[in-house]
Amino acid sequence: MSSLKQLEQQKAELDLKIAQSLEMLKKMDVDLERARLRQEAVDRGTAEIMAVMEKYNLTQEDIFPSSISKVTMLKPKESQTLAEMRQYFNRQR
Repeated sequence: MSSLKQLEQQKAELDLKIAQSLEMLKKMDVDLERARLRQEAVDRGTAEIMAVMEKYNLTQEDIFPSSISKVTMLKPKESQTLAEMRQYFNRQR
C-alpha cells in the first residue's frame, strides 16, 4: 500500500506543477497581449507623427534638433521669418 500512497503523492505533486505552469502561461499570455497592444499604439503614434511631418514638410531635425544651442541661437525675428516661410511653402501644396 505504500506504493499507492507514493503514487498518489506524486500525482498530487504533478497536478500542482501543472496548475502552476498553467498560471504562469496565463500571466505570460497577458504580458504578451499587453506588449502587442503597446507596440500597436507606438506604431499608430509613429504613423501619425510621420503624417504630420509630411503634411508640414518637417524633417526629424526640425522636430528633434541635434543641439539645443542651434535653437536658442535664433533671434526672435529669425524665428518668426522661419515660421512665415513654412506657412508660405505649406500653403502652396
